[in-house]
Amino acid sequence: FLERPVEAAILDHLSPEIRDQHLVAAAFELPLTPEDEEFFGEGLEDAGQALVLRGELRKAGKGLVPRRSGFAASDVSLRSSSAGDMAVIDRDSGEVIGTVETGRAFTTIHPGAVYMHLGTSWEVEMLDPVEGQAIVHRFDDEWYTRPRVETEIFIDRTLETREINGVKLRFGHLSVTDQVMAYQRILSADGEAFDLVDLDLPEQEFATRGLWYEVPEEFITGMALNEMLGALHATEHGQIAVLPLIAMCDRWDIGGLSTNLHLQTGKPTIFIYDGHPGGIGLTRRAFDLFPRLVGDALRLIAECPCDSGCPSCVQSPKCGNLNEPLFKSGAVSLLEAMAST
Repeated sequence: FLERPVEAAILDHLSPEIRDQHLVAAAFELPLTPEDEEFFGEGLEDAGQALVLRGELRKAGKGLVPRRSGFAASDVSLRSSSAGDMAVIDRDSGEVIGTVETGRAFTTIHPGAVYMHLGTSWEVEMLDPVEGQAIVHRFDDEWYTRPRVETEIFIDRTLETREINGVKLRFGHLSVTDQVMAYQRILSADGEAFDLVDLDLPEQEFATRGLWYEVPEEFITGMALNEMLGALHATEHGQIAVLPLIAMCDRWDIGGLSTNLHLQTGKPTIFIYDGHPGGIGLTRRAFDLFPRLVGDALRLIAECPCDSGCPSCVQSPKCGNLNEPLFKSGAVSLLEAMAST
């Protein structure tokens, strides 16, 4: 066991969402000075001044200290890089039974959602984003829920570009907009959806980093529109599924979008992005090791014995489009083209 290679734990400490919280916590212990660039890297002075303008730090002598009193590190979540949590409150007892990251509240504890906590099912009666809480009651029916989410991606800035096997691959800053439109109710016994309930929830937008690539037309020639959409979608799912083999993460840390025509690229495009505000370096590693990502996804899908796609290959437990459409054989063809061109 000790002779095996270590896992690739990824941490982008220069991500503003990570760095800024760390700087405030560090300034609580000792005032930050320009000499601390040795420990915190280039850009410390600019980052410190930005925190002063935001009211997080203040000048004290030759250094910077937190503007607020109290233990600064206690404001930093150990569970995520997103700001704040939503409290999940039992309607009958008034007790807080759990918390959910604010960024995932609309997909996890939206009105009508079945929320699982410590082996117990709860149904969400009400979600109040302003108060930061959801009211729930115990639930014992034989079904669960899955949200349908519409996602839009805007390319803010391209940082790097590569061409690999005929595919133009890019990495950069993205703006992601999610909106939970509805949720399915699904029978626990057989996994069959029996209802779709509309929701009226606001959009959520966050900035992150990710990779994207335009799919060459010759890779999808001969596919009908729905087959092409399914092939792109299944390819995206396959690559997200194997990304944890490259970077030590969970597939829930990663987001994706596939489209036959993106507004900015003007071509069929697949996006894979860090699912945390600011980005945490996961898809940067996928960008660096893209040929391996393609090969691993191809093996995952091609070697699965199912006929048209299953949870072991192209179906995703977190798909906002409810795993529709998916075209397994089309994904195999697309990945083979990317791997062998």
